[in-house]
Amino acid sequence: METLRALAARLDEAGATLATLARTVTATDPPHPAFGADAAGRPGEVGRALHRQWTLATADRAREAQAAAVRLAAAAAGGGAARPPPGRGAAG
Repeated sequence: METLRALAARLDEAGATLATLARTVTATDPPHPAFGADAAGRPGEVGRALHRQWTLATADRAREAQAAAVRLAAAAAGGGAARPPPGRGAAG
C-alpha cells in the first residue's frame, strides 16, 4: 500500500510540475522583433508569420501540458487513471 501512496505522490508532483509549465511556457515567448517582425516589406511579413506561428504553437503546448496535469492529478487521486483522455480511443 505504501508503494501505491508513493506512486500517487509522484504522479501528483508530476502533475504540479506540468501545471506550472503550462502557466509559464508562454511567458518566455520571445517578442515579435526577435523574429524580424518589425522589418519592412517581405522580411517583416515573414517575421510576423513566424512569431504568430510560434505563439500559437506554445499556446497549444501550454494547453496540452495543462490537460496532462489534470489527468495526472486524477490518476494520483485514483479517479480515472484507466480512462483515456476525451476524444481519444483506448489506443489513444
